[in-house]
Formats: sequence, structure tokens, C-alpha cells
Amino acid sequence: MLNLLFSKNVTVKKLWTVIFFVVATSHVHASDGKECLEFHVIDNAPIGYTNLDNESVGVHWEYLIALEEETGLCINKKRLPYLRIWESIKFGKHDGGIMFKSDSRSNYVIKVGLIRTVKTVVIPVNGIDINEYNDLYGLRIGKVRGTHLNTQFDQDNNLNILALNHYNQATKMIKLARIDAIAGSALVLSYQFNKYNALDNVNYKNQLTLGEKEQWLQLSKKSKHLDKIPLLKKAIDKLRQDGTFNRIMDKYYGEYWRAINH
Repeated sequence: MLNLLFSKNVTVKKLWTVIFFVVATSHVHASDGKECLEFHVIDNAPIGYTNLDNESVGVHWEYLIALEEETGLCINKKRLPYLRIWESIKFGKHDGGIMFKSDSRSNYVIKVGLIRTVKTVVIPVNGIDINEYNDLYGLRIGKVRGTHLNTQFDQDNNLNILALNHYNQATKMIKLARIDAIAGSALVLSYQFNKYNALDNVNYKNQLTLGEKEQWLQLSKKSKHLDKIPLLKKAIDKLRQDGTFNRIMDKYYGEYWRAINH
């Protein structure tokens, strides 16, 4: 292209024709790029991760594929660490994605559509009954560091909470009878119990519900695609009602997630 532009044999008319073509082509590509929404997927299995074939997969990854197919919109997906997501959303560096509703961050996002409600629970090991909150006192309760479940539970200094580094450690302690119960998101616990073969060691039918958290598709208030909210909401409602989201959950969480998050 540079040789063409600086060739002595190129007339002024031809030069302007070439420049017009380059500018026009660039404009088309830029416009095409703006038509795509940029959505994050939390980089954490089973929400979003790389499989053995080096492909991005996961629950929310497939949710967004289903949403793209239902709406006909172009949706670019990118896995991001959780800690980077909110800052990027706040400054409009990407359009949005699926996140738990957060009152402290509601001033810079718009909730588009409810994906699902997730319970936070305490699940005892076999042989221990939990019927009410007071039954938690005296139990050794495992909880992975940094998880926030319920204001009363998180701030109750009379509970015997054992801070754990990861769920692999938690399930090992369950099998060795070093903790009496484990607290966390019902969906996360169902996945981890299944992954580390600990389902037979816990009594998930006797769980105590601490509260609920809502997963929403949310857009940054600085997104250029706020006009697409009605279309996205309609699609989310349909995918929830026709069972698409639940079938994706079955694929990644196994058959027990429905019982634990009932």
C-alpha cells in the first residue's frame, strides 16, 4: 500500500480513490465492532474455565452463547478474574455480564434480567441435625475464606467458624470428621461435593438456609448498548422458563444441585 501511495505513476485522482477506500473500509470494520456487546465471564470453574482441549467453557459461558442465539446479538465473551470485573464495569471498559446483585455497587450498573436465585446454606455431615439457627452453636463449621453468606452468620462471634483456604481442604476435613458442617453457596457446595466425592458424607437434605443471593445479567451504565436491555430481558425470561439455563446447570453441576439449591 505504501509503495502504491508514493509511486510517481499514481495520479492525484487515483491517490484520493485509494485513500477513500481505506477510510471507508476502516469505518465499516469499526461499525461492525461496535455492534458486539463485550461481556465478562468470571474466570472460575465451573462458571468459566479452559477445558482439556484449550477451549473456553463453563456455565456462564454457555448461558451467554444461549443468549446470543436467542437474541441474534453479537456477544463477545472474555474470562476475567472476579476482582477485575467490578472496576472494569464501573468505568465502562466492558458492557457487563452475570454477577450477584450488590447494593454497594448498584449505582453504576443496571440489572437487566434475573438469571436465578442461589441459596446460602449450612450443610451438616451425616449424623448431625440442624433444625434452626441455634443448632449451629457448638458445631465446628468450615467456611472458605472471603465468602460472605449472611450478615448475622458472618458477624456472629459465638459461632465456631474454621476458615479454610479452599474447598478441597474442606471436603477432606469432612471425610476425616474434623468439621461438623460446611457453609457456603448451595451451588458452589453441590459442585465441590460432587467434584471431590463428598456427597455421601453430608446430609444435604437437612441443610439450614441462611439467605438468598440473586444472579443477574447486569450492564454498566456507561455501556453503549443500553437500548438492547428489553431484548436481553425478554430472552433471559424465555431461557429461564423453557429450561435452557437448568439444562446447562445439569451438565456442569450434576444431578444434585437442584436438591441442594431447592
